[in-house]
Amino acid sequence: MTTKQTIAERAYQLWNARGRPHGSPEDDWFEAERQLSSPQEADEANYDSNRAIDASLEETFPASDPAASHIPDVPPSNSQDKWDAAAKVSTPAEAD
Repeated sequence: MTTKQTIAERAYQLWNARGRPHGSPEDDWFEAERQLSSPQEADEANYDSNRAIDASLEETFPASDPAASHIPDVPPSNSQDKWDAAAKVSTPAEAD
């Protein structure tokens, strides 16, 4: 048995796949009910939905992160001073 939540989620997927048009939400609802009425149709609907989502994401690749510059990292000019200060703080004083 298909729950209202499952139908609503499928209808939302269908609406997104159609480009989120205005009006006629019942069309997506009825289509979701039809697709989910049998296990085979539900599997096919999920496959089609996944393909539609994959196709919509194709435009976003490659990722928006900039390419690596391949320039070697250079430590800050005062890095040794910081290491020395950290060593002084973390070294326990010797007890007599």
